[in-house]
Amino acid sequence: MVAVKGLILICLLQLSVQVDVNKIALAKMMKYFDDNVQPKPGAQYAIAIRLTKNQCTDEKFSITSVFSLADAKIVKETIKNGQTCELCTSPKNVIAARPKSEDPKDHSEYRLLYPVGNSPMDKLLKNVDKNSCVVFYTYNSPCVKECISGEKNILDGLSNWKNKLKDGINVFAFQSIWGKDVTKDLPNEFQKIDKIVPLYQCPEAEQINCFKCRGQKTTSYCRTVPDNAYYQYINY
Repeated sequence: MVAVKGLILICLLQLSVQVDVNKIALAKMMKYFDDNVQPKPGAQYAIAIRLTKNQCTDEKFSITSVFSLADAKIVKETIKNGQTCELCTSPKNVIAARPKSEDPKDHSEYRLLYPVGNSPMDKLLKNVDKNSCVVFYTYNSPCVKECISGEKNILDGLSNWKNKLKDGINVFAFQSIWGKDVTKDLPNEFQKIDKIVPLYQCPEAEQINCFKCRGQKTTSYCRTVPDNAYYQYINY
């Protein structure tokens, strides 16, 4: 009986292990987006793509096999014109948006995650299962004032995403810290996102790797504090 209970416990522990995205594969995706989707250098935009777990965990995975240069061009032209890409390519595996320049409170992350229940993200998640992986990338980190703490924050949208893909791989990544937030309490603010969806930084200077903000290894971008309660960004 003891042996059986022990075996059951081991099986449960194995089932609870969270599979992580391969950080090198993720970095390659981010570079591909910036090279082929970003409207112009330094311009804010957000994009999400639906993949499989195998594609997200294979360092040798090439994103062009599921998101071609031709499709990337379609997405780029769509968001350059101020429109939201809602599965705008034939594989129907990508959504993307830019903020509306005429509305200072309009943010690309919010446009993809809302309205909850009928958002571009909901449409992307329509056919996901336990073998799916969804990667959400925003060029600048979500701003504290609006995206994290404001009335139009993205937290409910992230929870909706997580609830629809509980057993798959979920990734929220960004490249640069939003310039107006460098003096904010980023460890405390960013953990609000990381508690829902694992958060990564893929800095431009490190085009071959991304950094998990609650990983065990100290890096120049994020580190784990002793109680693992939140992470801290250093060397902005």
